[in-house]
Amino acid sequence: MTFQHTILGAGLAGLSAGLNLARGGRSVSLLEKEPYVGGLAASFGKDGFTFDLGPHRFHTRNQKVQAQVEELLGANLHWRRRLSRIFMLGKRFNYPLSATNVVRSLPPHLLARAFFDYFAIRLRNRIHPIPDDCFQNWVLKRFGRTLYRLFFGTYTEKAWGIPCTQISADWASQRITLLNLMDAVKKTLFRPKHAPRTLVSRFLYPARGGIGALAESYASGILASGGNRILTGAAVRRIRWRGERVLAVDFAHQGTEQSEAIESLISTIPLTTAIDLLDPAPPEEVLHSRRSLRYKAIVFVMLALEREKVTDDHWIYLPEQHLRVHRVSEFKNFSEHSCPPGKTMLAAEITCNFGDSIWNMEQDELVALAVADLEKVGLIEPAQVRGAHIHRERYSYPLYDLTYREHVQRCLGWLKGLKNLHSTGRQGLFQYGNMDHSIAMGMVLAERLLRGAGADHSALLAEEEHVDG
Repeated sequence: MTFQHTILGAGLAGLSAGLNLARGGRSVSLLEKEPYVGGLAASFGKDGFTFDLGPHRFHTRNQKVQAQVEELLGANLHWRRRLSRIFMLGKRFNYPLSATNVVRSLPPHLLARAFFDYFAIRLRNRIHPIPDDCFQNWVLKRFGRTLYRLFFGTYTEKAWGIPCTQISADWASQRITLLNLMDAVKKTLFRPKHAPRTLVSRFLYPARGGIGALAESYASGILASGGNRILTGAAVRRIRWRGERVLAVDFAHQGTEQSEAIESLISTIPLTTAIDLLDPAPPEEVLHSRRSLRYKAIVFVMLALEREKVTDDHWIYLPEQHLRVHRVSEFKNFSEHSCPPGKTMLAAEITCNFGDSIWNMEQDELVALAVADLEKVGLIEPAQVRGAHIHRERYSYPLYDLTYREHVQRCLGWLKGLKNLHSTGRQGLFQYGNMDHSIAMGMVLAERLLRGAGADHSALLAEEEHVDG
């Protein structure tokens, strides 16, 4: 059977494109290498616990996306009030930063230094303007060295594993909605009419099934239309093309090698993977750019605890360098149905590189590392741990180094020469975004394919803030 649209990857972007195409009367085939749908927004169950790959909160300003998510989740939709903080210097600081909280919590000498540094850097910038040429300079000129070091630089270098001078300013401009220290004061005293995405205090989350319930709802909608399919455990081997068109996709499924003829191909898999799969290979300059693009991996250590609750926070950042864990989240605070009575579960996240010592570490070592770090900050006691689960995610964050943009543009520019291939989503565009952006990109691309005209799905992330605290 030939499908009108083949979609690589059943994350939210691929599922959204598939559902909206199916509702438009098109036949779709989704090929997903994992045994589950949802990608980074998948959920898992074990021993009565439901857990996600770290913290997920759904919020959007896009009314079409909001309406579709509400329709799909129905009675399973559930509102939560967000609480996330930074644990540092033995205290918890609100995130996003609140000027009142910072003033009350910072030691007096650090607070005085922070304000001195802020005004000093503002004066320096007027005399000798500081270019926005890297993450460090972008933040320094807006907050001063003390706040940069405390709240931005240390955590960012820990999470990315490279100096902030080697990270693109794009990461700062996308992730930090406060303009400067005075902006933090204003937004603390005078709540803006249209709050930046980091200031969103309420979010949607499924009452049952974890965030993966949203992906499952999209998948069910696709299959309900009839004439469509979703193959999980389908590993793509080759994307065959000639001239200006993709002709077929070869993949392995349930132990057999298969091939699917292509009319229209939507790729939401990592951009680097898509380039690797092309047969014949693209020109050398494209391959060079592909080799220059990197992703940060994450190892998730899920800890089941014999304890009612650890904290009221949805997640806590741990920026201090002596800790290897960089963020911890508690699933019970997203939904009380995620854990058995009297128990809770934490997700400790450790960033790494694919194939390095952390990635290859045995489960017992990873659990010991995570437990030791969480004990150091006073969150848990080792005796409370009753079980653990490890999940490794190779393509967690596109790495925004100083040259990433030119390489992404070269790769995507070449792929656009294949007229029936559309690369989209967080992975397909090598752009960090939220869940609603992935859904919106799939929706907009589907509308464009159905109508033959419309908005550019690849421009959505450039048009608005896409941080997710």
